Amino acid sequence: MSTEAVQAAKIIQPNDRKWIPHARFAGVKRADLLNRKDDGFGVTMALDYWSVGAELDRHTHADCDDIFYIISGTAKIWIEGIGDVPLVPGSFVKVPRGASHQPHSVEEDVVVHHCWYPANV
Repeated sequence: MSTEAVQAAKIIQPNDRKWIPHARFAGVKRADLLNRKDDGFGVTMALDYWSVGAELDRHTHADCDDIFYIISGTAKIWIEGIGDVPLVPGSFVKVPRGASHQPHSVEEDVVVHHCWYPANV
C-alpha cells in the first residue's frame, strides 16, 4: 500500500461519531464525515439525525447541491417546483443549488446520509 493511500484514508467507526446538535434546526443532530476544511475534500458529507417533530426551516443553498440518501425513518421534503416528496429508507433526493426546500413531517426518527456538492464547509 502506498504512503499516499495511507495518508488519505479516513475511518470513522460508529462509536467514534461525534453527534453535534444543529445550530439552526431544533431536533436535528449532525455527525461530519468529510469536508473541505478538515479533509481538503470537494464534497461535504455527514450523517444527519432528524428526531420526530424536528423543525427544519425552508431554505436554499446558493452555492451547492443538497443531496439526501435516507438510511432509516420516514419524513417528507418539500422542493420548490415539485412539492412534497415522501422520504423512506432507500430514498435518494438531489435538490439543485438555489432551489428552496424543507424537510418536514418527520414521522419516525430519520438517519440520512447528507452531502453538499461542491463542498460548502
